[in-house]
Parts: sequence; structure tokens; C-alpha cells
Amino acid sequence: MPEFEHPAWLYGLALAVLPWWLHGQRRVMWASVGTWPVDTASRWVDIGLRCAASLALAAAALSLAGGYLQGLPIERTGTGAHLAIVLDRSASMADGFAAARQAGEESKSEAAARLLDGFVKERPLDLFGLTLFSTAPMQVLGLSSDHEAVRAALRAAATPGIGLTNVAAGLALALAQFGEQPHTGSRVILFVSDGAAQIEPSAQIKLRRLFEEYRVQLYWVYLRSPGSNSPTRPPDPQAGADVAPEYHLHTFFQDLGTPYRLYEADNPQALAAAISDVSRLQNLPLRYLQAQPRRNLAPWCDAIALSCALLLLLARSLEIEHWQRG
Repeated sequence: MPEFEHPAWLYGLALAVLPWWLHGQRRVMWASVGTWPVDTASRWVDIGLRCAASLALAAAALSLAGGYLQGLPIERTGTGAHLAIVLDRSASMADGFAAARQAGEESKSEAAARLLDGFVKERPLDLFGLTLFSTAPMQVLGLSSDHEAVRAALRAAATPGIGLTNVAAGLALALAQFGEQPHTGSRVILFVSDGAAQIEPSAQIKLRRLFEEYRVQLYWVYLRSPGSNSPTRPPDPQAGADVAPEYHLHTFFQDLGTPYRLYEADNPQALAAAISDVSRLQNLPLRYLQAQPRRNLAPWCDAIALSCALLLLLARSLEIEHWQRG
């Protein structure tokens, strides 16, 4: 159905009935035409001119109202995936991979943004979403085929972040966007973080349900800082439950019941290799809907109104000023 930018102009459609009340033609004085035969052709001409006048007024009103048709999405097929990027924006991402960041050296957030930008550029058929998280999560973009917007958002994410690492909130927000999409291809969360945190039991239950319901695969790219523990290394049993949150998070991910893979990157080259491996693995058949631009109806309405107006002007020029005596 048509939609309108300025619907108040639709009240102008009421003017389209005026030609049926006021004919607008010149009156020619004559003694009597009652004895004349019925002129069927003239009646049809009169009806046609009234219709043209009504159509001109209605088309002008629709043009001023800014009518348009919303573009219907077109289904495309190819290879790729629906990829939701979950990127850590905590303060520690502003550090470098080395113990002391040297002048001119990339921070972890800058390296991640740069490599993810190339990752998006090389996968033109994928749908990408972007969620940032630190103390609180923020969904920047839902799953979209607008790759320029995704890349611009990734470049903006290279700036230093603030806050802590709230993993559960970021993952839950990213998972929610899959509920709005038809399941037409592989679904993946690419989780990029340099730290971890304990996840409350209630949050664990919620994440398990979402991963199972939406059938999402998980890839964790863990950006290791010098001296940090590996997520695969068990902590000292005597150290307590709050030690080595990376290990406990990795264990939780393994127990989700969904395909999961861990990548550890302690330098930009290892990060690039991890992202390249994800790109290689996620290259399955994919169906997706590509949004189409809306179609503006105003030019068509203008053309109709102009054509009718020209027809009325032509008829006006052919009108008889007065009867000629025979």
C-alpha cells in the first residue's frame, strides 16, 4: 500500500468532486435547444473532461502528499553467514599486546577494528551486526546487509573505551537480534575480548536458552595480554572461584551445547589468523533478504496531473464563443 510523507495534503482529494458540480465551461446564449436531438458524443466528451479535471486535482494532491511505495525485499542466495560481532570496549582494550605499549603501536581495539573491517569487506554476501560492551552493552547495528555502515561503526569502535567487561550482557544483546531474522543460513557470534568475567547463574540459564533457541555458533577470539592466563589452563584449586575467569568462561562456553571454538591471539598476526580461519569456516549456502529502495510516486502523479491539465487547456481552446447563424 502507498505511504505518504505529508498525509495532511490528502484532504485535497476532496477537491476532486468539484468538476462534477461546476463544469467550468462557457455558457452560450440560445433561444432553445430542447428540440435538438440527443448528442451522445458531446455527453461523453463532457464526462471525459470532468474525469480529467478530477484526476488532475487528485494527482496534484497525491503528489503534494509525497506518496511512495516501500521497496519490497528481494531474496538472494549465495554463500556466507549471519554474523553478529560482539566487541569488547572495556578500558583494557586501549592497551597494546606488549607489556608496555610503544609509541605508534596499535592498541588491541585498533587492531581488532582494522582486521574486522577487512573481514567485513571480504564477505559481501554476509549479514553483519555489531554489539559493543563494557560495563553495559550497546547494539550499534542489527543484522544488516549495509556493509558500509558496519565498517564505519567498526572504525568508530577503535577509539579508547571505558568500564569493565560485562560479558553476559553483551552476548545476550547480540543473541536477541537473531530472533528478528528468519533462519536462512549459518548463524555465528564472533566474540572478541581481552578479558572475561564471572557470569551469574541466572544469566547462564538465559544464555543457554538463547543459544539453543536461535541455534547460534560461537567463536571466541581471546586477545591475550602479557602475563595473562590462557582460558585453557585450569586455575589452582586453592585459589578460589574468582581466580582465572577466562578459564571458567571457556568452560561455560564448552558446555553450551552449541558449536564453539576458541582462538588465542597475543599479537596482531595471531588475531588476523584467527579472523581468517573464521572466514574460511563460515562459507556455507545462505539465503537472505536484500532491502530495496522505496519508489517515489510523486513524479508519476505530476505527469498525470500535467497531462490532464494540458488536455483541459486544449478543450478550452476549442470552445465556441458564440453560435454562428446558418
